[in-house]
Order: sequence, then C-alpha cells, then structure tokens
Amino acid sequence: MSSLCIEHAVLLGGEGTTWAARDRWREGPVWHAQHNGEPLEACAELLEQAPRGRLKRLDRAHVLLGFPHVHYLMLPWQDGLYSPDDWQGFARATFLQDAGVDPAQCQVQIASAPFGAARLAVATPLELLHALRLLFQAQHLPLGTCLPLLTATAQRYWQQLPADGVLAVPEASALSCLYLHGGEATQACALPVAPGTPLHSSLFAAAVLSAENPAAVVVAGPRPPTASDGHWLGPLHPWMQEDAG
Repeated sequence: MSSLCIEHAVLLGGEGTTWAARDRWREGPVWHAQHNGEPLEACAELLEQAPRGRLKRLDRAHVLLGFPHVHYLMLPWQDGLYSPDDWQGFARATFLQDAGVDPAQCQVQIASAPFGAARLAVATPLELLHALRLLFQAQHLPLGTCLPLLTATAQRYWQQLPADGVLAVPEASALSCLYLHGGEATQACALPVAPGTPLHSSLFAAAVLSAENPAAVVVAGPRPPTASDGHWLGPLHPWMQEDAG
C-alpha cells in the first residue's frame, strides 16, 4: 500500500484485535489483519505490521473498544441534576454501587439526552487508555479517537435503528445491546457468551438480564445466520467488511 497517509480502524476485543487500514484521502484497497491473544499484545503485534503512509505524521488511528474493555450503565432521569458535574457524580456513584466498577480507576463519559430522558454512561479503565496511548506513541501513529464499540455503532447506524427495539452488536465471545423505546435509548448491557452460541440465545439472555422484550432486532457486525435473528445493518466499520460474514 503506497499512500501519502493512511487511516487505521482498530477493534480491540476480548480475545484479540482486528485491524483495517486504507488511504486517508482517496478510495483504494483496504489492508486487513487479525491477531488473537491478549488484546494489547495483539494490538502491538498488528501495529508493527500495519502499513504506514509516506507522511507518517499525517496517519491517524481510530480505536473501537469492545467487551470487556468498557462498562455500560443507563442512568434514569433525576430531577435534581442540572449540570454535567451533577450527572458525572451520579454516574460515578451508580457505577460503584450497581456495577462494582471503581470510578476512580475509569474515565466516565455520559451521552447527551433530551430533558427527562435516561442517559447512557460508559466507564473505560484509565490504565487501558494510558497503555493504548503509549503503544501508539511508540510507533508515532497519532491516535485520533478511542470509542466504546456499542455507542460508536449506535451513532453510525442511528438513522436506521427502530424506534422500539434493540441494536445487537455481537463479537466473538460477547454481545452488547442497546434498547430503544420511542426513539430514545432506555437500556444497555454487555455480556460474555460462549463461542458458537446462537445469536437468538444470546439475545434472549440479554433481554432477561435487561428485563426487556424488544419489538424489533437489528444487528451490526457479523451477518446474522438467519433473517429471524434480526435485520442486518452492516459491518461494525465500513472497512471491516470481513466482519460481515
């Protein structure tokens, strides 16, 4: 791949890393690679192999963090919370109390939502974020964004999501779900699944865990094996077509 600069899309999963890269400014072939094993080690291995542009300082990498690298929590609306700091404090307390996640060890982000609506909070370990920054800095590859897989996928396909239903994002050994009612996100969960588990079984487990009964199912990532498993939206990232099945 001979280009002035290259854009990289990296998916950090629970059992390895998937990488895609292409010319940053024009259409062209996509470089794909996957490495199993401890995720950070797999990422470092692929970082050594990934193509670089002739102007390396203009290359960019965008990382998606899958399960179990992020924790999701839906915050119910609270009348007494007015500022972002109020919601941040509420999110941190709720993560600690309800999910057993130490907020002092995490970066906590809260999605915006209309007045009166629930808000999605995401906690990412600071140690992981620091390790990723050091990893990319060592190879002089600027890290553009580092986003939770579920929320990034929801943003990508938001206009195609049902007003009432669930967005399912299956990985090799996990399933993340975002439930919607009236066009607003109302619940989220991520759970481990045994490799080879049928998607409908994983969806049932997620629905029981979340106390949800979705009216419609849409899927991003690997294509569902049958139409009854849900409507397929597309791959997790436009360049990760091999994820489409």
